[in-house]
Amino acid sequence: MKWFDTHSHLQATDFDQDRAEVMARAEEAGVSMILLPGSDLADSRKACDLALEDRRLVVAVGVHPHEAKHYTSAMHEDLRQLVMSTNLRAAELGRPPIVVAIGEIGLDYHYEHSPREIQKDVYYRQLALAHELGLPVIIHERESALDNYTMLSQAQQEGLLAQNPPGVLHCYSGSLESSRLLLKLGFYLGFDGPITYKNAKRSHEVIRACPHDRLVIETDAPYLTPEPFRGKRNEPAYLPHIGAKIAELWDLPLAETAQILTENSRRLFRIEK
Repeated sequence: MKWFDTHSHLQATDFDQDRAEVMARAEEAGVSMILLPGSDLADSRKACDLALEDRRLVVAVGVHPHEAKHYTSAMHEDLRQLVMSTNLRAAELGRPPIVVAIGEIGLDYHYEHSPREIQKDVYYRQLALAHELGLPVIIHERESALDNYTMLSQAQQEGLLAQNPPGVLHCYSGSLESSRLLLKLGFYLGFDGPITYKNAKRSHEVIRACPHDRLVIETDAPYLTPEPFRGKRNEPAYLPHIGAKIAELWDLPLAETAQILTENSRRLFRIEK
């Protein structure tokens, strides 16, 4: 069985001391591809550098809503150049594109490290950048479901969600009703370790109702560790535990579930086998 971890922060300093060992454990667990999402420009650059050295890695570049207050026009141009220069370097190495998405971007009203209006402005600018570059988006949404849906609906009306599919709602934890609206816009839903927790009934309802071709899984390592490793640093090797929960909720064999989820991930980020 092969798995695709569609959201893992392996470029984080949490992994600086044992990144090679983490990658080895992931491979042993059958995790054959991992996407590293960026949280700011420097983080995105580090992710690109790592991916250029390892064919198992692909990247999303972007500025997280927490960092939106630091976003400038110069940074916007730097993100654009990072995408183009990294993918040019990949082509020179005989590889397909390494930067496959813009993210993680979005809105976070739980911490509000950046003012809401600034978050919205930076979110919109990065949606426009993704459209310009022909890339899907990875969306972070926390306690901002209405504003997020309003912005995505507006973006669709303006033609900024023309990619098919337009992207994924990372670590989806919203309601069944909200999930149907997002699916109608063309988005995929991403699920993480918390679906293995006993109190995850709402997520389980969404997963059971979600079309099988519109769901992906992710670790969000080093965060959101699944059972039975809860309390420890998360890593991609734990991804099959999340996949096993999806298989249980869908009442499908594990191997078939792994194949479906991996195919979904490749289709979402336009990665050929």
